[in-house]
Amino acid sequence: MHISFIVFVILAVAIVGISGYCMGKHVNKISEQESTNAKNTVSHEDCLVKNIGMFNYGAFMDTRDGETYHTVQIGDQIWMVENLRFKAAGSYAPNNDESNVKKFGRLYTWTTALDIPPEYSEQSPANDIEMYNKVKERNYQGIAPEGWHIPSRKEWETLLSVLKSKTDGRELRSECFWHKPGDDTFGFFALPAGYRFDNGAFCHFGRRARFWTKDEYGKTNAFRVSLTDNSVDIEGVYRSDAISVRCVKNV
Repeated sequence: MHISFIVFVILAVAIVGISGYCMGKHVNKISEQESTNAKNTVSHEDCLVKNIGMFNYGAFMDTRDGETYHTVQIGDQIWMVENLRFKAAGSYAPNNDESNVKKFGRLYTWTTALDIPPEYSEQSPANDIEMYNKVKERNYQGIAPEGWHIPSRKEWETLLSVLKSKTDGRELRSECFWHKPGDDTFGFFALPAGYRFDNGAFCHFGRRARFWTKDEYGKTNAFRVSLTDNSVDIEGVYRSDAISVRCVKNV
């Protein structure tokens, strides 16, 4: 056998071996990141108690169901510290598990959040000018408790304006549940409740948070705020998706 061929075979085997080793390390690293041990171990209770000690939280009770919520003032706005938990048709338990509701709130379609007929998931409320004008009112209540309302895109933008330039949203993320814990600078206590597609699939529980605005985005979409471990943005999603609701106090 020619020497050059033997050298070629040895080099090929070495390259394959090194590549396999590197790939194995990469896969193991990913597995470790996804393992239970790599997940955030800060408990919801410890996280909330810490925030209550740090921030001047208020509180109120939703008289419809007796649910109580913490509140926090950020700038000139007063926000609910927890996601809405009011049970209504068109709302769902995060990750399809009712035991998640107490901590993560419920997920709502856009029409449910706005408390308007479900046919408006595929058409504009502008088809009913009276309804359209009502939704455009400054403190449009929707499914929010009395004295509170569904925030507009502009109100969310006002909240995001207090964050640092080029932020990844850590100022709003809680220290618990996220794979990449937030700083929760203002006590907003955003939790990754995930979301539900209209086909019934639940996605990204423990990884993402999405919140409705009351504003339309095209014919079948509406603006939502999204938080991940690495980003925060405002974009449009299908109104038939079910996501979280944070309410802001009337002014």
